[in-house]
Amino acid sequence: MTSKITLDIDEALLQKAERWAQQQKLSLADVITNFLRQLPDNDLTPQQEHPLAQFAGILSDAEAKELQQVIADEFEQIDTNEW
Repeated sequence: MTSKITLDIDEALLQKAERWAQQQKLSLADVITNFLRQLPDNDLTPQQEHPLAQFAGILSDAEAKELQQVIADEFEQIDTNEW
């Protein structure tokens, strides 16, 4: 049994996915189905989430680069070979 679904996907991402599917000689439905088949079964116990995982993805790439630059500029760099 199959079901039809409706997805809201960014146009550029959809075009990219369609090109990739075409190169693989697959339909977009096959690509999505194959991806969903790789999801773990419900009976698997999830690994304990890292306490910092809730913060993943909240910075843009530009913000992350700026933060890395501030850390590099403002904090003492330690040579681990000196220990």
